Amino acid sequence: MLFRLLLTGWLSLCSLSNAQAQKQKPFDPASAKPTLGSPPTKVMVFGVWHLDAAADSFKVAWLEPVLCRLRTYKPDVILTEAMPGEQVMGLEAYAAYHGNAGQYGGPTLEMAKTAQAQLQLSAAQALVRADSLAAKGNLTPAQRRQLAVWFVAAAEPFSATVQWLRLAPAERIAEDGVSPALVKRLNRFIGLRSELTSMAARLAADLGLERLYGAGDHASDVALPLDAAMDAAVAAEPGLKDLFNHRTAAFAAVPEDTMKLRSADQVLPVFKWKNSTKFGALDADAQWFSMLRSTKMGRVGRQRVAAWEAQNLQMAVAIREATAPIAGGRALLIVGAAHKPFIEAYLRSFTDVEIVSVPALLDSRTGDCPN
Repeated sequence: MLFRLLLTGWLSLCSLSNAQAQKQKPFDPASAKPTLGSPPTKVMVFGVWHLDAAADSFKVAWLEPVLCRLRTYKPDVILTEAMPGEQVMGLEAYAAYHGNAGQYGGPTLEMAKTAQAQLQLSAAQALVRADSLAAKGNLTPAQRRQLAVWFVAAAEPFSATVQWLRLAPAERIAEDGVSPALVKRLNRFIGLRSELTSMAARLAADLGLERLYGAGDHASDVALPLDAAMDAAVAAEPGLKDLFNHRTAAFAAVPEDTMKLRSADQVLPVFKWKNSTKFGALDADAQWFSMLRSTKMGRVGRQRVAAWEAQNLQMAVAIREATAPIAGGRALLIVGAAHKPFIEAYLRSFTDVEIVSVPALLDSRTGDCPN
């Protein structure tokens, strides 16, 4: 009898403990946000379609309504989808494992090696010098030219482009370590349609920032399935290519998604659509969740999604690192729109990050920004 009473009591305690455990919420770092002693760090993830693939009629000047609104946001740090110099050089050093780093960083790598040989500096040494000089502020034209060549050697050509844009045109000359060949390359860079220069670098120069930060990641490409296996898996699932390419009624119902940017007044609507919650959900479902649902792709689809998630997590990490010194400040990432919903989801789990709405900014009538 005593044994039964003890057993009954023990089972009751176990049940109570299990019930209490079930009531406790899983650990969530974001739960610290309401307790912050100062304002959270604001992060805006600005989704784009890659401008170097825009129609031939597209003009960089059409971006002014967007850039004007981004200037009012006043980011303290700007990041892009370009790989950081550290990764560019790391992929080159581990080429036997990662494959050809030049697939994504070819021009950057070639410029960096040329500058490193000229300066007799490693990429890391060049970056240390560049960051040290940039921190001084109030730089002379000679210092900006020196800073530009150090950034190039550090495999950070878009930061070098920021310095080149901050120079008066007459000061963009082959002096202070900048070779005539590099002058031509940097002049070409500032004329590119790519969002890396036509948006990020120009915005940084307008705001008086000294550099950009690369958030792009291709180290996680080692997790990708082989191309042949991926092609075969996609072919095995009817309709998957149409989903990948947005050839569905859901996307066709939105005129902005099919615009070819043949006039300035199309730019704001396209950016609003690409940064909308609806687009993010539709695109994620079409490109990624469709592979998870597939019963015919096998593990290949799951592998492809895993590599995609790893890439976006790495970009979220890059943002967290870049924002560490500016707690309570503002950061901007300019990135392909497909990445946006994933990166924002990961950022929401961080302790002090607040996501800033892009559509709200683009809808604003702040200052003298044109529509």
